[in-house]
Amino acid sequence: MAQKAHRKTIRGPAMLLPIAWISLVVESVWQDGRCEIVSRIVIIAAVFTTAIGSVAGAVAAESEAASLKMVGLSSTQNINKYILEPYFSDEITENSGGSVVVDYKTADSLSLKGTEVLRLLKLGVFDLAAGAISYFAGDDPRFEGLDLPGLALDIESTRQVAQAYFPVIEKIMADNHGTKLFALAPITMQTWYCRGEITGLEDLKGKKIRVFNRSMADFVEAIGAGSVNIPFPEVVPAMNRGVADCAITGTSAGNTARWWEVTRYLYTMPMGWAIQFYGMNINSWQRLEPRVQRILVEEFNKLDQRMWAQAASDVQDGINCNTGAGVCKDGIEATRRMTWVKVSDADRKLHKKIVEKTVVYHWAQRCGTECARQWNATVGNVVRMKAPVE
Repeated sequence: MAQKAHRKTIRGPAMLLPIAWISLVVESVWQDGRCEIVSRIVIIAAVFTTAIGSVAGAVAAESEAASLKMVGLSSTQNINKYILEPYFSDEITENSGGSVVVDYKTADSLSLKGTEVLRLLKLGVFDLAAGAISYFAGDDPRFEGLDLPGLALDIESTRQVAQAYFPVIEKIMADNHGTKLFALAPITMQTWYCRGEITGLEDLKGKKIRVFNRSMADFVEAIGAGSVNIPFPEVVPAMNRGVADCAITGTSAGNTARWWEVTRYLYTMPMGWAIQFYGMNINSWQRLEPRVQRILVEEFNKLDQRMWAQAASDVQDGINCNTGAGVCKDGIEATRRMTWVKVSDADRKLHKKIVEKTVVYHWAQRCGTECARQWNATVGNVVRMKAPVE
């Protein structure tokens, strides 16, 4: 008597795949008391192999690191030595679990002056870049509105200004420069290094002063001095040749670049904070997986905190290292100590008047009515100043 055919299906999860679950099916067919296995092993094996290949490819793609090229700041600066170089060379790879690898180079190692960095970033020469925001004011005066010389006199006010103006800079970067902006952070307080003896603003009349943006030149010219635009790496030889009598830079940046070898007086009248941008080429950004994008945003948020802390520490540490006024922690202890010229009450009043009546006024004229209104609603509210809108 022929037995009724019996069909048995065995199902088991092979593995989680893009097409959900693949079931391994083996059919047993009983005919005339004999068991015939109707196998589909060949077909299943082909499907299984293809699926495994897809998963392996997906895992490989997911685990492949985003390899990024970055141009940073000057190799002599504390923020580079203590934060940027170690962070982008090693820490970000470790923090991201190997998802991000950065080939980091300082601007001076690439023979860059800094003024060309944003253009090179837009062109895709680099994936990531850092640079002084006021260097690009020739392209858009709004960049300069973030760090007008003498506008914010302490690190706390400077941070409030940067936070208030961040959305403005972020939009300019995205719309006009093909850049995703991550952070804005300072080097430290910008101050005056002079070759000859000075006691205050009055002594600067008639001198040639190294500046690095138009608004700084406005301030210098308002006190009766002449402005000279000299790239940071070229300042020491220029001072040696007498091209400039004084030069403006950070208390720490000038120290680690050994400006104390060519200058004798450090006048600590605040002239801005040298705010730097940290951004990414927008095409490079869009090519990243969302997971890697989230990692970069989180990492830059943490990095931002460290950079502001370093800038705050560098204000007095730079003074100490240049003059011997206290312990030199992060800089170079000057072998030829500079004389620290402190700011008098009379100079503070004159400084405030020049900032309000000259620096902000001339910047607003260059930037335009709408720009001035935007600045008044953001930065102006923080520093309690108003730019003219007509």
